[in-house]
Amino acid sequence: MAEQTGSQTAGLHLVVPLEQRLDLGASDAVQGELFVDEGARRPTRGYRGTVASKVAGITYRQLDYWARKQIVEPSITPSHGSGSRRLYSFKDVVILAVSKKLLDAGVNLQNVTTAIGFLMQRDVDQLEHVTIMCDGEDVHECTTSDQMIALLQSGKAVFGVSVGSLWHQIHDALETEDYVDLQSSSANVGSAGSGRVAGRPIDELTAMRMRRKIAAQRAAREAA
Repeated sequence: MAEQTGSQTAGLHLVVPLEQRLDLGASDAVQGELFVDEGARRPTRGYRGTVASKVAGITYRQLDYWARKQIVEPSITPSHGSGSRRLYSFKDVVILAVSKKLLDAGVNLQNVTTAIGFLMQRDVDQLEHVTIMCDGEDVHECTTSDQMIALLQSGKAVFGVSVGSLWHQIHDALETEDYVDLQSSSANVGSAGSGRVAGRPIDELTAMRMRRKIAAQRAAREAA
């Protein structure tokens, strides 16, 4: 990961708090797809907003607000107005859960947005090895024990969220939830618990947008 601006502590990646981003709907806010390239592994399952909010531990109203304000948007199928259905990836749900933990701990929304920016730059497997720490002023992304120790030895009161722990909790929780099979040409909703297609097709407009989005992502990767 490229070195970022702002103060640093023993190799910690730090982004200066977003004092100027009072309008999180502005064009320079953290928004859009949570991660354009999912790394070596493209998502094979999408999750409805009801499932994403339940597993992340937030209300559907909060999920909807974050999506409309472009704080955390679904990376598979964003909402396109009334009647359209959002689809969240596994990575999206992890980021939602981390955001909830940080807000519950009293971290302000600007620093939560900074933490989201850290997580956006990691692929889904890398998130398993990340800890987000806050020293009361800034948020830091730690990927090694040495980085965490350096921050703890700074003398500041430190709060941390283990993204890896949430990664595993959410992975297990989603195993019992319904999902949309992104590899199916008919875009059916499958049951994670049964391991088979449940046969409840999503609306054709959403399916078309989802297939178009996946095709665009694949073309972008091939052109890079």
